[in-house]
Amino acid sequence: SSVDLGILNSEDVATSSRYWCRRFRMQQGILPTSKKRLVWDMLIIVFVLWDVVTIPLQFLGLPHTVFDVVTGWLVAVFWTLDIFASLVTGIIQADGAVDVELATIANRYARTWAVPDTALVAGAWADNLAGAGGAVGMLPMFRVVRMLRLLRLARLQMVLSSLTDTNSVMLNLILSFVKSVCAIALVVHIVACLWVGIGRNSEEAWAYRTGLMEDGQGMQYSAACHWALTQFTGAFADPWGDHTLAERTFATFALLGGFLMATGFVSNITSLMTQISMVANQQSSQLKSLTRYLQAHNISKRLAERLQRNAQHALRSKTASIPEADIKVLKLVSEPLRKELHFELYQPVLRAHPFFRWLCDDDPAAVRQICHTAVHEISLFEADVLFCPAEVSNLPCMLFLVSGKLVYTQSDEEEEAMQVKPGEWCCEHFLWTKWVYQGMLVAETDARLLAVSARRFQEIMGAGKSKVASYAKEYVRMLNGSGFELSDIGSFTEAENLLQSMHRASG
Repeated sequence: SSVDLGILNSEDVATSSRYWCRRFRMQQGILPTSKKRLVWDMLIIVFVLWDVVTIPLQFLGLPHTVFDVVTGWLVAVFWTLDIFASLVTGIIQADGAVDVELATIANRYARTWAVPDTALVAGAWADNLAGAGGAVGMLPMFRVVRMLRLLRLARLQMVLSSLTDTNSVMLNLILSFVKSVCAIALVVHIVACLWVGIGRNSEEAWAYRTGLMEDGQGMQYSAACHWALTQFTGAFADPWGDHTLAERTFATFALLGGFLMATGFVSNITSLMTQISMVANQQSSQLKSLTRYLQAHNISKRLAERLQRNAQHALRSKTASIPEADIKVLKLVSEPLRKELHFELYQPVLRAHPFFRWLCDDDPAAVRQICHTAVHEISLFEADVLFCPAEVSNLPCMLFLVSGKLVYTQSDEEEEAMQVKPGEWCCEHFLWTKWVYQGMLVAETDARLLAVSARRFQEIMGAGKSKVASYAKEYVRMLNGSGFELSDIGSFTEAENLLQSMHRASG
């Protein structure tokens, strides 16, 4: 008998290599918009700000403490882990698609940030291993390049958007103002530290001439911050005078940079204020036109006040939540992508109904078409009447309540009023048969609904889907057997029972 020593030949090694390469290509990373990546991006912002604040402080000649050692190792470990995080984070393509294949991610990272990231991390580890102190040596200077990662601050806008979840123009103005002030503060900090470094470089420099060398680093830093802030005025303001070539050169570039930053800051604020003024003027003009129209047609005071309050609320709601029709760039997006957008927007609401939940699983293409062409939004304000008893709809639609509260009544008695809550629906009857409203539906609070057009729904579903036809027959049979107990409000239990009957009828 022979003994298998487990020795692989070249053919086995090649097969094994191809297997692991194929496994690697099949592995997938995380989405760049996932919560895990969002938390990591927030940490990146913190560490980038830490680097930007602490690295320039080396020019002040501060003593090296245990805290500096601990944070130095922590920073090195974090940026090392960031390399691995970058290797598993999906890539957003130019067409908006996300590629999460690890092989593609690694290839993209190798051609972009891999070399600088590796060099920066190597410099951080070398700095810690060498035990560099407060002196500005070659190894600590590698970390200065880390300030280039300030480009990551662009992610701050996405983080703030997810946290605030609002499209308020005023909030955008405040956030833009805060970002501009923070950017100026960081620049002042960096310029002040560099100015202190120049002032401590030789006995002819400003720190020695003014006697601030004897007052400590705190006084030197505060004086340098004062000097850096004067550069944003665009005027030459230097109480100490520039006696050395280094001081004169640095002051010239600081003055030029400060002037450009101040100009950009003012223009940004002016632009934002102009946008606010334009929106306010437009809204005011629309309200004045409504007032003139009501006065010209002698509308009663009570109704006119209600119309004006409703219009004001509608304008505020439109500012807070931008309607899709106002986003002109969406018209340039391809039809398939807009279909995916509508599917993602409306499908979660439709799935509250058992039939649509089944349809999403059985025929997602049909649901995509329904979401894209048959669904539209309806906004109601408090006390608005959506329909009344015995009313025939010109545009029959099934309604899903997304937010707010509605009250449904079939008589004048308040005890019989039924409250409709988010996730519930009404008027499903229009999808399967002709229908006349049986009660009155009133908005108790401001509400938002999704309306499914019965005509478009019937065109999309067609006559060739036997299961859908079985559901329609069961639904009509249920209505015919209800006698006088008819209601416009849907029932989850009845919908589940109808779905089971559909499955039994279709075998």
